[in-house]
Amino acid sequence: MAASIIIPIMEEKRPLRCHSRCRHRPLLLLTLIAFVIYVLYHINPVSSYAILFIPEASNVPSSQTPLEKPVSAAQDLVPFEAHIMSKCPDARDCLKDMVLPAMMRVYDKVNFTLSYIGTPTENDGVDCKHGPGECMGNIIELCAHHLYPDPKIYLGFTMCLTRDYRSIPQRELVEDCALEHAIDFEKLNDCAMQDDGGLGVAMLRESVRRSASVRVKPQPNAAPEQLLILFI
Repeated sequence: MAASIIIPIMEEKRPLRCHSRCRHRPLLLLTLIAFVIYVLYHINPVSSYAILFIPEASNVPSSQTPLEKPVSAAQDLVPFEAHIMSKCPDARDCLKDMVLPAMMRVYDKVNFTLSYIGTPTENDGVDCKHGPGECMGNIIELCAHHLYPDPKIYLGFTMCLTRDYRSIPQRELVEDCALEHAIDFEKLNDCAMQDDGGLGVAMLRESVRRSASVRVKPQPNAAPEQLLILFI
């Protein structure tokens, strides 16, 4: 009788898995998330309006940073002025539809000034067309200009306020716009309240006088001083 042959049963081998790699995946994911949160938290806020003023890299010399104006050209900047009232709906539309598009194209070629329209009073005050709230709104915007002279900052802040001009000068609106444009609200408030409001009123009177002075018609054959003067 032939001997029976017993074939051993071979257990199916399962593919080996790298358990250590799997164990480390959650740790790597958490590390990546923590890094992204850290970067977002520490990046300085940048105004959306500031981004619009950055010229294309191809047009900037390699030795000059994108936001830096050439020293030699600083004296050749052309004055560009807008004269507004903070609680006027026309100011909102003009800043959005005229001033911002113009600044996007000629930012590095002009010296931009934002002035305010009002009436000086005999007691060293100012009357504003839309009431005391508008005077306060004008002062807040002038303080932003005083503390942050870069038009990318104070013009963006001003446009943020004018989007909701009916709420000027409510604290919540001012705080929100200050946060959006990297402006220190406490410094802004201190500026407006300095010397019991004397500093703000003085800046507003000077600005109103400036607006009144450029309304005077130039002499015949006089060379134009401004690229554009807008009264809103």
